[in-house]
Amino acid sequence: MEEELLKKIEEYKLKIKLMGIFEDFLININKKLELKDLAEYITNFIKASFNIKFCSLIINNERFSNSKINDKKLLESEKIIVKEALKTKIIILVKSTLNDTLLHDLKNDIDLSLLCIPIIYENKIIAFVNIYDDLEKIDKENSRLLNYFLNKASPAIFNSIEHDITKIKSNTDSLTNLYNRRYFNEILDEEAKNFNKFLSLIMLDIDYFKNYNDKNGHQAGDYLLKEISLIFKNSLRNKDVVARYGGEEFIILLPEADSNNALQISERLRKSVENYNFRFKENQPDNKVTISLGLTTIITKCIDTNDIIKEADKNLYKSKKSGRNKITSSIIIDKNLHVN
Repeated sequence: MEEELLKKIEEYKLKIKLMGIFEDFLININKKLELKDLAEYITNFIKASFNIKFCSLIINNERFSNSKINDKKLLESEKIIVKEALKTKIIILVKSTLNDTLLHDLKNDIDLSLLCIPIIYENKIIAFVNIYDDLEKIDKENSRLLNYFLNKASPAIFNSIEHDITKIKSNTDSLTNLYNRRYFNEILDEEAKNFNKFLSLIMLDIDYFKNYNDKNGHQAGDYLLKEISLIFKNSLRNKDVVARYGGEEFIILLPEADSNNALQISERLRKSVENYNFRFKENQPDNKVTISLGLTTIITKCIDTNDIIKEADKNLYKSKKSGRNKITSSIIIDKNLHVN
């Protein structure tokens, strides 16, 4: 009898403690408007409060995690389970990543339990939390508790997503979905202060764009701008930043790219556009759409960002004047010394 009483007292104590933790969780999560901050807080909270191995949060196809998982099969397992949760709208608990029937074809090397919790707001899934731990450690009680915590927090998560969408819209060009000029300049200012050895910048525009617009119509011109923007996105590194600078002109920031690397990237962009099968390319000179590029690399922080842009723009002008479909480059050693 006494043992039962003590057990109940301990259970009540745990519940009181959890309610306190949960209250703090709700207060803190409502302060996190930035999506990255919110994701970091949620994953850290889950890992610390429930003492689990790994945790990830997926919002709008972007994955956030407090622990890096390098195992490709495990990450693929996560994608499969998330798809299943999206389909069923219920918690999916995989007791063993080695033996579960959904993951059989993957033949995982690591054996863990995997819990996927869909976070639902107004009957729509807005995010997924994935929790990894040792076999059998994730029990139904913890699953229910986590699900309760996370779905009570769904309005705060939704607000953060909406804030992120609004922020993205204000920073992007509506036609191409690239960054806009204003936001790019903010990024450039920050990078110019903090780069280590090199910083490269490309200014480029579409050759004979007016001719393309006049002969094929403005809708075709919009199509060309969108297609070229996709080529840029697919041809650049993850850390590179591309923006529509105005009209048919684009600007690209290449963090920590020296002059040789930057030239290789520029040439890849030039060839990708030249070899692409655009609609109405037969109406362009030489039956192809091309771009001209001006490239500059800086190795000094003692220069104004406007001067970096001017240098790249000057090189772009040289490329246009000397025949188009080419690259002109230079290196800024200090604010008074430029080497071609």
